[in-house]
Amino acid sequence: MADSIPHVLVLGGGSAGYTTVKQLQKHAATVPMRITLVDQNTYYTYLPFLPEVAGGHIAPKDVTFELRRALKKTRVIQGKVTGISSKDKTVSIATAGGDDRTLGYDQLVVALGSVTRTFPTPGLEEYGVGFKTVEEAAYVRAKLLDNIAKAAATRDEDERRRLLTSIFVGGGYTGVEAIGELFDVSQAAIKTYPSLAGEQPRWVLIDALDRVAPEVGPELSKWTLESLRARGIDVRLKTTMPSAEGGVIKLSDGDEFAAGLLVWTAGVKPNPLLDATDLPRGPKGHLAANAKLQVESEDTHEVVPGVWGLGDVAQVPDLTAEKQPAYYPPNAQNAVRQAVVAADNVVATITGKPLEEYRHPSIGTVASYGVGKGAGNIKGVKMTNLLAWLAHRSYHVYAMPTLNRKVRIVIGWITGAVSGRDATSLIKETDPRRNFVEASKS
Repeated sequence: MADSIPHVLVLGGGSAGYTTVKQLQKHAATVPMRITLVDQNTYYTYLPFLPEVAGGHIAPKDVTFELRRALKKTRVIQGKVTGISSKDKTVSIATAGGDDRTLGYDQLVVALGSVTRTFPTPGLEEYGVGFKTVEEAAYVRAKLLDNIAKAAATRDEDERRRLLTSIFVGGGYTGVEAIGELFDVSQAAIKTYPSLAGEQPRWVLIDALDRVAPEVGPELSKWTLESLRARGIDVRLKTTMPSAEGGVIKLSDGDEFAAGLLVWTAGVKPNPLLDATDLPRGPKGHLAANAKLQVESEDTHEVVPGVWGLGDVAQVPDLTAEKQPAYYPPNAQNAVRQAVVAADNVVATITGKPLEEYRHPSIGTVASYGVGKGAGNIKGVKMTNLLAWLAHRSYHVYAMPTLNRKVRIVIGWITGAVSGRDATSLIKETDPRRNFVEASKS
């Protein structure tokens, strides 16, 4: 490029992209560079806390913060990536303002993350909702509470049963954590309606595999399954959902029922924005990267000059694993650690210094299934219920970026512990113009 100051362009403002920029800004004081971040949102979201948003323990805004405010030494552009040409060293974006723009780069960090993986299931688009964004988590909570309020108001027993029936498709980390939180929400909310005395909400969790929460290991996965069933959650393994047409759930085991809430948490896939690039991909569509986080061809191992891949969007080899080939799982723990290595390697490339490899033996996993409930395996130490739940909260409030949000989250927890669960449904927040539109037609 004509400009003598290297331009570092980071795509994606999630855990990987945000942390990369934070690390780059630390180097910028001694190594001249221009840093630009492109993301479709103006804010960062801490995804591990989405189940607690759905559970009502954390306000939605408290798991987000403004990127421009947090990254004052970086130019932040709100826009969607529409193309990447590594040959020309350019990235095309469609800005939120409606104009198309082409940005040149010297170093490109691709941290575009992942999106919900869905299948062409009849009725899923019309009746389902994902659990990948803070907006979705807030909507699922509001929808659940609104269904309970409607169930309390109807005399139609079939409609009441439909409204009190919820199904989660996908029994991985996200699905189990979310259903655990929302199950408790429904139990508490129903107690506030005298007309629902004696009613029990129906919760169904299905997964095509033979286990739930595989991330916590075989022993704790089995314990999690037993724990969910003991609470009254109907867990069905080796089961799929061929149809949700008309809001009627049809399962592969032959069961059929109407549901008022359908949440899809059956995995993720790399951001499809990669389809508009000339970058090499792995067999599952991820960016092919080496241990130094350089994007390279899987076949020839030829490095794409100045392009780096990390986080959920990239296939990064795990050189610490005994059995090879192995790749790091797509989680926040790896994303933030890869980001530091990627930023350091970008600077090393600019300054002509050696690159380092990303090597990170997992410190373990921990999951929360509701207040006082959870499972965790930290460095071989297995924990359940209260201890695991406390470890989960402690780790994630520590990992949550910015002191402001850490404080707000802890204060929210304390307030919730003192005042109890809030069962208010703000479903109209998801369609705030509805009343105005109805009034304009009358």
